[in-house]
Amino acid sequence: MAANRRREKAQETRNAILESGLRLFEERGFNAVSVEQITRDAGVAKGSFYTHFSTKSDLIVAEFWVIDDYYREYSERNLRRYSTAGEKLIAFTRAQMRYVRDVVGNAKLKILYANQTSEPGSAKVITNRDRQWHRIVKNIIVEGQGSGEFRSDLDAERLTVHVNRCARGVFLDWCIADGSFDLVKEGVRTMHEWAAAALAR
Repeated sequence: MAANRRREKAQETRNAILESGLRLFEERGFNAVSVEQITRDAGVAKGSFYTHFSTKSDLIVAEFWVIDDYYREYSERNLRRYSTAGEKLIAFTRAQMRYVRDVVGNAKLKILYANQTSEPGSAKVITNRDRQWHRIVKNIIVEGQGSGEFRSDLDAERLTVHVNRCARGVFLDWCIADGSFDLVKEGVRTMHEWAAAALAR
């Protein structure tokens, strides 16, 4: 019982740090926020930050995994209702774009993308192929290739990279445009008119 409570308390502390950090990044910019400011805002000791995270950038990485959890839950609950791989790809794209528009928001997405492009090195969570986003799209493509719906001259991994680059392009344009266009409408249109069309046999 006591061990469960300690785990719950640790998770509450981690969530408080994550929420405070992401909100402060939106308000002040990533570089203008210190670990001390984050923990003070979260109402926890500064040392608690380093129990859960190594750097401020870890907060950004953690948010991508939160987004991925939504993608996994959505696909497990909903994709089986669609009969074709093409329908699944469009449905998943619509769910992605809606979640980012309505839950993540333009300001937070800008922070996520800015961090991922400014951090040194090429190993970034935004392009990590172990993410649920990559796995879900790849599974859809494998299904479409197996049924003869999608082209098979390129392997599923390569096609998944192409499709996800297309989706990231829509997200980036939405950031650049300061959220001035309907992310869901344009994301689905781009997937339907460009990526899904390129997948077809």
